[in-house]
Amino acid sequence: MKKTMVFLLLVLGALAQAQASVIDGQFYFDEETAYIGRIYYNCLQQMQEEYSEMYRGRLPEKFCALKAKVDGTILDDCLCVSDCDETMQLVYKHTSRGVEVIGTYMGMAVKQDRIDWQPIYKMGEWISPDDMTVRYHPMWATPIQTKNLFRTCCDHPMKDATTRDRMIFKPHVNPIKYNRTWQDMAGTHYEYKLTDPTIIKKMFRGYNDSQITAIVVNHKFLDTHTPLQYSRWLYGEPEITLSRTENSYVWEQINKRYHNRRVTSTKWLATMGEMSVWLVVFEQYDTNALASIIVVKEGELESAFDDYAMITPEGERTEDGKPMHVWMVADYGVYCEPEIMAIMHNTWNNSLEFYIRQGGNECQRYYILREHASWLIKISESSESFDE
Repeated sequence: MKKTMVFLLLVLGALAQAQASVIDGQFYFDEETAYIGRIYYNCLQQMQEEYSEMYRGRLPEKFCALKAKVDGTILDDCLCVSDCDETMQLVYKHTSRGVEVIGTYMGMAVKQDRIDWQPIYKMGEWISPDDMTVRYHPMWATPIQTKNLFRTCCDHPMKDATTRDRMIFKPHVNPIKYNRTWQDMAGTHYEYKLTDPTIIKKMFRGYNDSQITAIVVNHKFLDTHTPLQYSRWLYGEPEITLSRTENSYVWEQINKRYHNRRVTSTKWLATMGEMSVWLVVFEQYDTNALASIIVVKEGELESAFDDYAMITPEGERTEDGKPMHVWMVADYGVYCEPEIMAIMHNTWNNSLEFYIRQGGNECQRYYILREHASWLIKISESSESFDE
């Protein structure tokens, strides 16, 4: 069946709100889901455009691998994409002509708590080991500036930790030397010092220890990554919100992309030339919450990282009825604000990368976002507990 005919049938099926599954099959789980997500990662933009056309501007929010039966034939590497509440879904399959929509899947016969859905941005977490950012594994280091000490913590020993020789913060890059290693219940710790301690005041001017997490790399990392100059918000400064009058077109795009979901707050995070980065927090629904980091370039919404969280109805609650844990442990339903430690141009695939720290009540989360089409894809994540 030609692709045009399939698309017409899908539109008719969506309008009729068919109650039966168009495609029969069962969902994959865990490693297989990750593997299929990796296969389809480079097709994300195409899938987004087709899904948006099919469902009148909506974007896919989740994905899952699917072992499907179509006309009696088993297809082992299908990908099912869905909106957040799983009411609208499309199934894709690699063919000799590329990635094609092959139908819809309603999941009527599958128990919802057995489906291993993943947020759509997680397709980017399973990327090739040859990816230059992943290969060099940037390490996050917290400072004690007065002692010229910078400490990292890893779940497992890093083979090249003792030979790492560069530290990055914002556009600053300076040589470091390995100091010592120790282990405890939290993991393996590595400690570094700036080779020239007098650089500290210039490198971190205006920032105290609580406002910094530097990035430790091997100098070869800089062959493919260039740290860029930008400004960022600091605690204590007046907060700047996304003006509806000065950014009216951006607000139109936000309303369209998020289907007029009510915005509860916005906050400026960083500016670099004609590009600015904002945090947008949306009103929570009964079962899900959403906060997004958006990139605005020359007055348009360029890309976004959508941080969805599902709220369990039976989950732990505070005395006033708020969920205890939504995005992070003990966040009380409040999104912990991200801070950008570095913005880098990745010359390996000509993209921007955002190196982000997000502090919660009990831990810090570190992750790297990379621009990919109209998405910011999370390609790395780690965390550090305050109790440790």
